[in-house]
Formats: sequence, C-alpha cells, structure tokens
Amino acid sequence: MEADRRLLVSVFGPQEAREAVLGGARIIDSEDPRSALGTIKPRRIMDIADAVLAARRELPVQLSTNIGEDQLLYRRAENGLAVAKSAYEQVGKAAQAALGVALAMGTRVHPCGIVKVGLDGMMAAEAGEVLGEIVATVRRADGLSATRVMAVLFAQDLDLWDARKTLPQVRRALVGLGEYYPCGPETPGAFDLAEHAAAAGLPDTARGTFVAVNEPFPHDRYGLTRARRTDRTAIRAMVEASAAAGADAIMLDTSILLKVARIGLVSTAGSTELVDLDRHDTDAHGLARAGILTLDEIRAFVDLCHDHGLEANLAGSLQSHQAQQLWRLVPALDQLSARGGVSALAHGGATRHGRTVRSALVRGLVPPEQRGHLLVPPPMAGTEDLATLLKRHPDLPAYLTTPHGDLTPLG
Repeated sequence: MEADRRLLVSVFGPQEAREAVLGGARIIDSEDPRSALGTIKPRRIMDIADAVLAARRELPVQLSTNIGEDQLLYRRAENGLAVAKSAYEQVGKAAQAALGVALAMGTRVHPCGIVKVGLDGMMAAEAGEVLGEIVATVRRADGLSATRVMAVLFAQDLDLWDARKTLPQVRRALVGLGEYYPCGPETPGAFDLAEHAAAAGLPDTARGTFVAVNEPFPHDRYGLTRARRTDRTAIRAMVEASAAAGADAIMLDTSILLKVARIGLVSTAGSTELVDLDRHDTDAHGLARAGILTLDEIRAFVDLCHDHGLEANLAGSLQSHQAQQLWRLVPALDQLSARGGVSALAHGGATRHGRTVRSALVRGLVPPEQRGHLLVPPPMAGTEDLATLLKRHPDLPAYLTTPHGDLTPLG
C-alpha cells in the first residue's frame, strides 16, 4: 500500500502559501507565527485559501488552522486575579471558534479542512470534553461535515527549560513576545524589565518594574504524568482522550516558550540511529539545539496513534536533518509540521518577525517520495556527523543554505 505522508507548513499570508505549495507541502496551515498556535484572522485564512486554490499543485493539498494554544477562559476578580469561567462556557467558546475557522477555510481547496485544537493546561478528561464538542459541532454543520479535528499536545522537558529560561537571549526574546508577567523582586526568576527595555518597547529610562517569564503548564499538575518531561504515560493519556472524543489526528508540538529556548520535539543526542547534527546547530551565543523525545518514544507514539485510529503528526522546531531521518526511520509516520525550519530571513517587504517561508526550504522537509532534500547550514558543513548521515542515506541530495534561504549543491 502506497504511503500518503504529508508535510504541513504554517503560513501567515498568500505569498507564503504559494511558496509552501511550490515546495511540496501537502497541508497549508494558516497561523500567526508569534506563538506556537497563533490565532489568525478569518479573512486572512480566506486569502490563504484563495492563494492555494490558484497555485499549481501536483498532489492534493489540504488546509488547516487552529483555535489557539489552550481553550481556557478567565475573568478578572476584584483583586486582579484570574478566575476560571465555567467548563460549559469553555467548551462552547472552543466549538464556536472551530466552526468559524472551518467556515473560513471552506471546501473549495479540499473537502476535508483540518481544525487544530491546542489542549495545553487541561486535564485529559477536560480536553476530551472540548474535543468531543468540537467534533460533534463541525460534523453537524452544513457543508463542513468532512472537517477533520486534530488535537495538539505541547511536549515539555522542565529540567531543560529551567536550565535555559534565565539566559539573557531567551529572556530578551520572550519579553519581545510579551511572554512575561509582573511580579515582586523576591519572586524566583524575577528580573528588571529595564534590562530588556528595547525588546519590550519601553524607554531606556524604565527602571524598577520586575517581571518573570511565563512558565509551561506542568504535566503533573494536570494528571498526565509525574515526570518532568513528556513521557509515554503523558502521550498515552492524550492519545486515548483524543480518540475517545472522536478526533482524527494528534500533533505533538512545543510551546513558544520552549521554541525560544531552542528546545525542540526531537532529541538526536545519544541516539544510535539518528545522526546528531543538533550539536552543530548553535545560535549566535553558542546555544545548541536540544530535544525532548527519543526515536523509540516517537515510534511508540506513532504506533499508539494508529492503534487508536488516529493520524500521527510531529511538530516542534523540526529541522531538515531531523525530518529526512524521521521519514526514513519511521516510515509509518503520517505527517510532519514546520514553520521555522522552512523560513529564512526576508529580503524586505511585509513579514512576521522578519522571516518568510521559502519553497526551496520547504523541499528540505518533504518526504523522500516527494523529492525531499537535505538542508545544510554552514556550521554543519564539513563535519564528520554530516558525512555519516550522507553515507547512511546515499540517496539524499544535500544543499548548503544561507540565512536568506539560497541553496548551493553540496559537492
């Protein structure tokens, strides 16, 4: 039986959608890249759908979008504290949002649009309630009954996060994204916002405002696992809840907090099968990319999804060298998702965070049967690890990349 493996690419506008289609993406995801599941305006979803409809496509292309990272609703008490609203209202608001984005995607591009539902900060039973209402709602809607629902679980490694969240470049980036809250100077992890005034859009004279960066929702608080990282217990809880609710797929992703700290989903360190090129993928401060799940855990996730009738999707700062190895080592994998790994510095023009999706980079994450190739950033070129990877997979074309996404064949 021929595999139907697909790459999902998150885009913020029509031009990025065209680039993604030209590069071979099979799912075009409308999303604001300011966060992991950034909410996007319905009219922009419609613009993206129009662009995909007009683009030349070799294979069927689906549309997807999301209704946010979590479905929690709050009201403010008189003392300023957040108080959760009723479970009924949370479920109702999520179903309303799902209906709206499904309508915005429409059915002209593909009859089966995909609604992604972030489930961060929820007990498994609570997540199942939200998913179940969304599934039941879209399946009853005229013209939208073929809409598919994808649950999204944010993986985490709290020890890695704790080790990186105080780094100046991580704090600066999170302040720029608004991922912080006011606190007293005695609060653990507190720092003076003035240290990063430029990133926060504050005057240089701002002093004395102490803040701390936002924290991930710990799995143990929501009964998923006692471990400080996403393990098979947490994954099983969410897969079973998603399947029981009637969802069609589940994605493992990482939150914007971990993405900024260069903590992705896939761990290549110490693997006997995955070549560890992450250690060569460093930022300007020398911070290497790190990951959460091992190859064995990924295989277990895919098998568990299929046992429950779900498609398995992996996201979380995926890079070309990870994708090309995963497609080959986990052939049953249904989907990969990307944004950062397929975007490059823009040559000017309107962009989000100065980066834009490039078709040549998209090709670096599509599966081998769609002529996927390997993207090699300069720090990886000439390393023994790269030579090992190419020796293991001699069918894999490799290209040296530049920060603007230009490619040169690697001789």
